[in-house]
Amino acid sequence: MKAKKLHRCIRRAAALLCAALMLTLSAGFPVSAKEYSEKDFVHAEGMKIIGTDGRELHIKGMALGNSVWGNPSSPDLTHHDENTYKELSEMGFNCVRFYINYGLFESDNAPYHYKSSGFKWLDKNIAWAKKYGMGIIINMHCPQGGYQSNGDGMGLWNDKQNQDRLTALWKKIAKRYAKEPTVWGYGLINEPVVPMKDTMEETYGQYNKLMQRLTSEIRSVSPYQAIFVEGICSAVKPDGEREYEYFTPEHSFADIDDDNIVYEFHKYDPFYFTHQNTSWAGTEGITMTYPSEEIVGEKAINGWVKCEAASERSTDPKGWTYFESKTVSLSDKANVVAAAVTASNLGRDGSAYFDDITLTEISPGGKRRTLFSADFSDGALCGNPWSEDGSGVSEYCSDDGCKAAGCLKISGTASFYVHNFKRFEMKKGYKYMISGYIKYDKGSPEIRIDMSLSENIHSFDKEYLRSSILPYVQFSKKHNVPLYLGEFGVISEGFENGRNGIGWVRDMISLCEKYDIGFNYHTYNESAFGLYDDYPNGRNEELYELFGKMLKD
Repeated sequence: MKAKKLHRCIRRAAALLCAALMLTLSAGFPVSAKEYSEKDFVHAEGMKIIGTDGRELHIKGMALGNSVWGNPSSPDLTHHDENTYKELSEMGFNCVRFYINYGLFESDNAPYHYKSSGFKWLDKNIAWAKKYGMGIIINMHCPQGGYQSNGDGMGLWNDKQNQDRLTALWKKIAKRYAKEPTVWGYGLINEPVVPMKDTMEETYGQYNKLMQRLTSEIRSVSPYQAIFVEGICSAVKPDGEREYEYFTPEHSFADIDDDNIVYEFHKYDPFYFTHQNTSWAGTEGITMTYPSEEIVGEKAINGWVKCEAASERSTDPKGWTYFESKTVSLSDKANVVAAAVTASNLGRDGSAYFDDITLTEISPGGKRRTLFSADFSDGALCGNPWSEDGSGVSEYCSDDGCKAAGCLKISGTASFYVHNFKRFEMKKGYKYMISGYIKYDKGSPEIRIDMSLSENIHSFDKEYLRSSILPYVQFSKKHNVPLYLGEFGVISEGFENGRNGIGWVRDMISLCEKYDIGFNYHTYNESAFGLYDDYPNGRNEELYELFGKMLKD
């Protein structure tokens, strides 16, 4: 990036001069080129974002999702209203990240013919934002070719016509608002997911080429507004699997020939907390609490060293048998313990039931402390199943249980089946044991401790959150560019039953403040993640109070 700096400055100066002349000559443009400059707009300067007052701007944003996931063809006029902007401003927000779906402005049946309804609705929102002293970042959440995040939008990358249409739409939007400082910038594509090519260079190249094209076209009509660019989230392989790990900040962000770029990233770490217990995210039955000693980040050296199975201790009249293991300790071969239950060869009709699984830590002085327990009374399974041959299923059983209703049921496995629970780092001098109840009609079910060896272990705490942000901070410093945390948030389940989603949000905001990163909370009105689950009803009062305390100057 640094090697292109001088070249970019020269090209940008020429582009700004040409664009300013074009704007001056365009119909309805109210000011002369001399009166119109970068200083009138939010823009990037090195690692900082500068506001229209000439001072460093710390973006404190809230997402307006606008029901874009349903692929609307017209605006959802019930999603929010003018009072939304008033409320957000009073809470301390200074910006909204405004999600759009291309279908609000253009139909697949009539490409390049733009709907006035979409633009009138956007005009109205910009007017509301201006009235309450806020900015708007327009974010293309669903471009032509499909919603990107889930890997279903390959049509954008594989069909040039979709790229042509997206480029034309962005140019249309940018030209319309080029003279409006309330529009702080344009988010080109939300969470881009690209098709995997033969090489990583080709995979990255298709993305970089489109980002540069969109930027250049926007700049031809809108020279001053910031452009918000997200890195590649993942690549879809030919077999449908996705590659994530390669796309670190250095390998994912576009290298765009423009100096007014804000580099945007999203954070929902760990996913099993922020998206817990929901079927559409693949986390149904899994819950987490923040903070905890549960391991959420590690580099495995040996993923499985050995196990210690619990032995039968007693049986009650209901058929439930209590099992308890011997203790295990830290060694040079194992430093991680995990609770697990297993079942083998149950057959099509066989079942095994598990309840009151408890992983206990014993201090050098003999004091016992529960690290993990699951009585399955709330329906959450709290773990990850694995099967040797793909057969079998883990499910919540509501009509049985050892001491109370609710247990874990494993059935239908024709081979070895394991359901893993949470993992913990072992401490020197401490011992660990597992216990619980089993009821079964065939096979050989077990409750056991699994041991493994890892390094770079992170428990689920603020230090883990900090470590997940640091690669972006380092990227910002290395390349002298500004950052923007475009999305972070917790699903509604994370605020229930003492799981402390509010603590996670508090720590994320404080980390953004520590590293001077602008941020945007996802989202204002949505049944899963919203400050409201059905605006104007269902406000998360705990979250509302937190924002009010943390965001006001």
